Amino acid sequence: MTAPARALAGAALRLLPSGLLLAVACAVTPEAPEQPAPPLAAVRPEVLLERLAAEEAAVTTLRGLATVRYEGAAGSGSASQVVVLALPDRARLEVLSPVGTAVLLLVIRGEDLVLHAPVRREYGVGRATRETLSRLIRIPVPPGLLLRFLAGLPPLPVRPGDPRTQVVHEERAIRVESVDGPFWQRLWTGPDGTSLAGGELWEAGGLLLRFQFSEWKRLDGTAFPSLVALESAGEGTRVTIRYETVRLNGPVEADLFELPRPADPGTRILDLSRGPAVGEPTRWTS
Repeated sequence: MTAPARALAGAALRLLPSGLLLAVACAVTPEAPEQPAPPLAAVRPEVLLERLAAEEAAVTTLRGLATVRYEGAAGSGSASQVVVLALPDRARLEVLSPVGTAVLLLVIRGEDLVLHAPVRREYGVGRATRETLSRLIRIPVPPGLLLRFLAGLPPLPVRPGDPRTQVVHEERAIRVESVDGPFWQRLWTGPDGTSLAGGELWEAGGLLLRFQFSEWKRLDGTAFPSLVALESAGEGTRVTIRYETVRLNGPVEADLFELPRPADPGTRILDLSRGPAVGEPTRWTS
């Protein structure tokens, strides 16, 4: 292991309990190959919908170490991040420098969003809204939908009993369409008709973003995509999340989602409701 890799592993240990990284490393090891998938035409719509709903219900928490890459009009860059989730509305992200030190901590807890940049001596507070996230990362979705993406899930739940949910057999994939509030999604399976390959998120104003899922693994029996890619339809911003280690459904300490105001009187307080200047998304990547 190289020196930077050792540093990143050490940084991850600050959030992941002792011994958890070993368990995580084991968790991403693929299980024994499954039986070949049936032909697309043989996949029954009700069975597919029930399976998608069951896989969603199987994910409640996540701890992982990921490489996140940002590409957009403001520039491009990548950084390692520790990701901790407790669905449906709590998240903690810790952006690491190349040597493993934390350059940014961001917490979403319900309707609240808090950001702390220790090196820059900045601390920001605001509401966890679609508008705030759009300014911070140029991905115009509500926080709940973003957390679902981070958990390897489609943005909207799939409800098998909803009459608005449709399943269409296409030539090389199965398309699932579903609605939730003001949003609707189109999901496509891979050629095997089982795992999701990607989709689109829409609202009344038009297409919001496209997304892709790949590098699927089974973690303790739960299907999980190690690679999630998001692309904003408006600005063309692309965010790629590649998980290196993941653990699902383990205990998550409540205090991880608290980020107290620093005691340092020299810390600059930011109003996140006004958003950062253009180009800010790349200041946390290298």
